Amino acid sequence: MTDYAASRALARPVTPSGLKSWLRGLGITLGALVLLNGCLFVLTPALFRVDLAKGPYTEANNLELTRVYHRAIPLYERVIEAYPDSDYALLARIGIANSNVGLGKRDLALEQYKSLLATLETDAALKDKRYQVLARMAGLYRDNADTEGFSAVFAQLESAYPGTEAVRDGRVYLDRVKAESQTSAPALPANFPFRIDPGAIVVPKTAKVGDVIEITIPLAPAGGKTPDFSLMTSLPLYQGFSVKQISPNPRSVADFWGRRAWQFAGIDKPVEIKAQLLAKKVGTYAFDLDVEMNFDIVELGISHSIQVED
Repeated sequence: MTDYAASRALARPVTPSGLKSWLRGLGITLGALVLLNGCLFVLTPALFRVDLAKGPYTEANNLELTRVYHRAIPLYERVIEAYPDSDYALLARIGIANSNVGLGKRDLALEQYKSLLATLETDAALKDKRYQVLARMAGLYRDNADTEGFSAVFAQLESAYPGTEAVRDGRVYLDRVKAESQTSAPALPANFPFRIDPGAIVVPKTAKVGDVIEITIPLAPAGGKTPDFSLMTSLPLYQGFSVKQISPNPRSVADFWGRRAWQFAGIDKPVEIKAQLLAKKVGTYAFDLDVEMNFDIVELGISHSIQVED
């Protein structure tokens, strides 16, 4: 462009239509900026709260995962109190219930899970969390041998989450319970030398780690003097308990039976055998009772569940 042409272009006057077009573009740009800033002004506080909640929640969750439950719970409670509108508050409630399971406070955890379900049922985005809660509840009811409670939770799982692992496992459990309920206790041999009343056997249902529980087993001869015998208990029982004392004193506690056979001389009158067991590990354990005579084991079909809590 020559100097002459450039000077003419610079000297060209701005027309009213050009000015309006330029002002319109400027107005649109300014409006967009105002709208964007307004959205950020509204959204930033909520995002800021979530960011603040994430730190203590993550710390609490790490403590839960490393089984430091007594320290995780206060941090979870702090998240709920300080950031009630945050998504992490709901996750913290789940974390508290999970931690109480770890602490052996199963009844409290069940109540907390029930409370959570009311919230989880109303939000489709939390479907996976509801599944986790229902699955944990099913496990607690199964461990407590609460078939009625388990069936109610299983119905919800089967309806909302067919084909999941919790539903498959639940069907296996219910089928086993049904089979057991339809099978009576084994018939004892006609010449069985003992009278045993299952209803007279006393087995505590719960204990805390460090407690010593007492199990009472009344026996009586069916006729004359019985043969020498052993009372057999379930081997998994000794994962959660150790024997403190048995009275009357058995002849021995047989090592070849995994120390779960208490050997006694034959009896010619009723006797009450008492076993004191020390609870040493959280969990649910079965006390199954059988009788051994001359290496033949007679299954009595007597079983009691004992829940050990922290």
